[in-house]
Amino acid sequence: MAKKNYNPKSAKSILHYGEALLGKSLRQLHPEAVLLGGKGGLGKSVEKYHYGYEPNSEAEPDFVEAGLELKCTPLKMLRDNSMAAKERLVLNIINYIDEARSTFETSSFWRKNKYLLLMFYLHESGANPVDMLFKMIRDWQFPKEDLKIINEDWNKIHSKIMEGKAHCLTEGDTFYLSACMKGSKAKAELRPQPYSTELAQQRAYSLKQGYINKIILQSFFDEKLRHQLQMTPKRIEALKRRYSSEKIVKSTRCYKANETFEQLIERRFEPFYGKTVAQIERRTHVTLNTKSKDLAYNVCRAILKIKTRKIHEFENAGISLKSIVLEANRNKIKESMSFPYIRFVDMVEQEWEESEWYKLLSCKFLFTVFRKSEDGDKSKMRLVKVFFWNMPFDDLIIAKELWEDTKQKVCNGDYNNFITTKTHKVCHVRPHGTKNQKVPTPQGQLVQPKCFWLNNDYILNVVTSNIVDGSNR
Repeated sequence: MAKKNYNPKSAKSILHYGEALLGKSLRQLHPEAVLLGGKGGLGKSVEKYHYGYEPNSEAEPDFVEAGLELKCTPLKMLRDNSMAAKERLVLNIINYIDEARSTFETSSFWRKNKYLLLMFYLHESGANPVDMLFKMIRDWQFPKEDLKIINEDWNKIHSKIMEGKAHCLTEGDTFYLSACMKGSKAKAELRPQPYSTELAQQRAYSLKQGYINKIILQSFFDEKLRHQLQMTPKRIEALKRRYSSEKIVKSTRCYKANETFEQLIERRFEPFYGKTVAQIERRTHVTLNTKSKDLAYNVCRAILKIKTRKIHEFENAGISLKSIVLEANRNKIKESMSFPYIRFVDMVEQEWEESEWYKLLSCKFLFTVFRKSEDGDKSKMRLVKVFFWNMPFDDLIIAKELWEDTKQKVCNGDYNNFITTKTHKVCHVRPHGTKNQKVPTPQGQLVQPKCFWLNNDYILNVVTSNIVDGSNR
């Protein structure tokens, strides 16, 4: 075990000592190092072999005297040679009984994670984590604007616990801070909860993948951290052009008294309800290309006064924006909602909680609802409403049944008998694209790609239950 050649009372000293790992693996610096535990074990190994203390699961930060919590988290290399978060950052297990007695300030999340030491390493498939190279090491404290949303997220999680609905928590309930499943498989770890006799799946506080990407991007652009990543000024400028985003909330003064982020968004959109795309163009002084596939997103950018291609808070939260177009004179939609192609080869190796379908359904959605004009002119479409939505827990369970049926058929090499919209009340599987497109299968064949779809009747029910007097808009 390493000697403590740092001051455990000083966050600056702890950070500086950690930077000795930059560009190296843990085993290169400490040949005796082994991985402690399974997934997430690298953090424990760093604690023991680099910082010289025995890992524990206390409710306090790892470095109590400095108030600093250590977290190791993987990066993945992108095609443009930049890096992004491989996954969400899992924090501490939620004890539902204890958390029910807490406020945000006394919660286990805040006591343990208000100040983080983040150690980013480059993931290599099949490699032992103690042999993976550390690429960036930095500290992190939540900015005031982010903390406002994180506080609201914690309150949503806390409210479900207080209602005896901890078993109904989903990651889509919140924006930045979520309650993710923690355990090898669903029902492998069940915990008691207050105000209900039903056991709840073990969950942990986590920062969403989009939020971790925000930290990484900010690090790219930070002159003090640029040397760690060996980024040239030219490369930095290219990344800024590609990934830069503008904030909706420039400061916490943007909020009205006791207003949440969700309420702020609704307030910004309300004056535009019932307006046509052409009217929105005139009022916002933004040209909207009605032929663009991104029309709904561009309408949102125009109303929110966002000039960059990306909206900062939406990127952080991993919000999936979906456009819904109602018929001219009735609440009806033609299409079901499609999702990206199913990667059959990956699917057979995954459990439900690791699957792309679960991740897609567990995100927060922003539905932008329009109503067609009678002559079909898109510039005359009217904005009915914009609202946030996430799939309820019970419907996620139903979607899981479809996913498991699909996985079994893929394992059996049956690509012609997936569940259809006629036999499932939430979702189905069918082709999307031309018959000439082909994707590989685990059996080594090439088949027409298929997608998961949410049924149009299901989506219509979500929309009609969220729009107010939509038929008159």
